[in-house]
Amino acid sequence: MQETFTPTSARKDLYQILKHVALDHQPVTIQQKDENLDTVILSKSDYDALQETLTLASDGTLAKVAERQHDASGVTAIDDLDWNKL
Repeated sequence: MQETFTPTSARKDLYQILKHVALDHQPVTIQQKDENLDTVILSKSDYDALQETLTLASDGTLAKVAERQHDASGVTAIDDLDWNKL
């Protein structure tokens, strides 16, 4: 379950929140009165992984991997994929 803080409560424990987000890989929501202003804090490594996944999805690489995972028996081990031919 994602933790939620108000800006005031987050300000009081910002260091601990940042440490928790980074070490536990759990995002935290800063919830404001106007939900359009709500913000999510996540670790840099989680953000980078999300960006990489979005890039692979948008350029079609993930679809190609899924397509090529299946051989005559139905499944190909990830180690058997030829990444250079994607």
